[in-house]
Amino acid sequence: MTQVKAWAAFEAGQELKPFTYELSAPESEEVEIEVSNCGVCHTDLVFIDNEWGMTPYPFVPGHEIVGRITCPCLLMIET
Repeated sequence: MTQVKAWAAFEAGQELKPFTYELSAPESEEVEIEVSNCGVCHTDLVFIDNEWGMTPYPFVPGHEIVGRITCPCLLMIET
């Protein structure tokens, strides 16, 4: 298990607050990434405010990231 430290909205329109959660170990088709930088775009703001009525809370915005692969669990597939 990996402990993740993030910033999350806990209700629509709220300021982001510190949030910690656990991730299970990556599966064979996944990679683990240590995030060094993260961008927040307009879509993230829409989700924070629940403008589309479908945001699951707590919500951690920021799907545009830069980082380093720390667990290359991806299977190599021959083509």
